[in-house]
Amino acid sequence: MIDSLEDAGRVLRAVPGIGFSARALSMLPLLRTGCLSVLLTCETADTGWAHRFGAELVSTEELCRTRDDGDSRRDMGHLMDRLPDLVGARWQGRELSLASYLPLRTEWQPELDRLGVRVVAPPPLPVCEAQLDKTAMRDWFRHLGLPTPDSTVVRDLDPDRLRRRFGARFVVQQPYGSSGKGTYLVDLDRDDVLDRIEPGERWLVSEYAGDITLNYHGLLGSDGTPTVLRPSMQLTDVQGIGSAFGWYSGCDYRAPSHLAPGVLTRCHDLVERIGRGLAGLGYLGVFGVDLAVEGESVVVLEMNCRVQGSTWLLGEVELERAGLPAMLRHVLERRGLGTFSKPDFDPVDAAQLVVRHTAAPARLSAAPRSGRYHWEAGAVRRCGDGYGLLECGPDDSVLVGLARPGTVLQPGAPLGRVVSRRALATPDGRQLTDHGRLMVDTLNAMYTFEEAPC
Repeated sequence: MIDSLEDAGRVLRAVPGIGFSARALSMLPLLRTGCLSVLLTCETADTGWAHRFGAELVSTEELCRTRDDGDSRRDMGHLMDRLPDLVGARWQGRELSLASYLPLRTEWQPELDRLGVRVVAPPPLPVCEAQLDKTAMRDWFRHLGLPTPDSTVVRDLDPDRLRRRFGARFVVQQPYGSSGKGTYLVDLDRDDVLDRIEPGERWLVSEYAGDITLNYHGLLGSDGTPTVLRPSMQLTDVQGIGSAFGWYSGCDYRAPSHLAPGVLTRCHDLVERIGRGLAGLGYLGVFGVDLAVEGESVVVLEMNCRVQGSTWLLGEVELERAGLPAMLRHVLERRGLGTFSKPDFDPVDAAQLVVRHTAAPARLSAAPRSGRYHWEAGAVRRCGDGYGLLECGPDDSVLVGLARPGTVLQPGAPLGRVVSRRALATPDGRQLTDHGRLMVDTLNAMYTFEEAPC
């Protein structure tokens, strides 16, 4: 049983690790602990990361000089197609162990063979429809006896029929959407969202279940026992940062402590029951659960059988509090190596915010430096390098995941992320705090754009 960072690092560093990720930030716990020597990403890492973490970092963004918020599988496939030209003979004869939340896809194997590199990966896990399709997922939740929003599956978004079922306000989702893409909040009395939704084969339509969304991490060990980890407030509809309803916009690990203890107890129980259900399906590793809270009422929205957008920040908290990060446990458990780390639910100050480009496609002519920024008397100044929460003081924020000069930003693409020990959004996750607004304005002001070529 691996229960210390030293033992985990010793095992993971025995064979140099390779990671695949949409963005470098997602793999920060593995980079901090020296468990990665190669990282392939869609979004480029900030300047200085390769030297700081001793890893070779290669990204699609560096090839295309374009950043969007699109399909990570497509972008990673494009990178793999070009990888032999980028790497040449440097990897010839190397053995790398998969240390990633993305599986090793069969279509990547020819390119790896051309490189002469052998990637050692654990066997794939069984996947069922309830892990992929939100409609099947809701049926599976109900089979487990879990509370879910009232919902229906339709092919035609008829406003009159939907109003009779749900009233004027409801949520429309694509069954296979992720990170909030393909999710729409409809208010028939105030807007024409239904008219702007592209036709689809079928839609999951649900009642609006509450303004507050909690996200829990869980971890399924190789012994089939689920462990529930600390929750965060999911930020999905924050005004003023360029995100549409439902898009993942960040999280706050302090905010759940403001809720009634009984609510958190019920959420913990629901996540544990989902974990036991996933164990029955043969799942292993980290999973996430989103729950909607309205007063004392809690319903389960969906689960993600993967590492999440907040897993890296959870890892920062776990490292600071001498725990074994969930990300490392995920990699180890997938290899069949049992892990243990005592769950910690003490309130902690840790928040992140994704700030997006809202205008037409544009090329960056100037961009800020990533790192630690200090807040004092309403002003912000850069005061050193920083990669995540561990570099933050109480009045600091770290700007990370920043686009570089020369990059063309598409609408909705992340400009960067703000990491802070201070709340960036209000407790309901809908409005920026004064500090959040200051940091968002600071980030936006440091970018200069020019017209992108056609």
